Amino acid sequence: MSATWTLSPEPLPPPPGATGPQVGAGLDAEQRTVFAFVLCLLVVLVLLMVRCVRILLDPYSRMPASSWTDHKEALERGQFDYALV
Repeated sequence: MSATWTLSPEPLPPPPGATGPQVGAGLDAEQRTVFAFVLCLLVVLVLLMVRCVRILLDPYSRMPASSWTDHKEALERGQFDYALV
């Protein structure tokens, strides 16, 4: 014996007193939380994309003004005192 389950093709009637579609009526707390999390991730993604495009358009504005030789010692720059022999 096998029992089969079928869904009725008719939609459920609205609750008494309902006049129109309610916002968020089909979402439970977990679905709203996931929706908010995904929305936050999309906002972060858009901010990262904007930052990347700005760097690509003007890469030298993000670099520091100092040069690589500022923090080297005198011997590494080639400035040293000759020893008198």
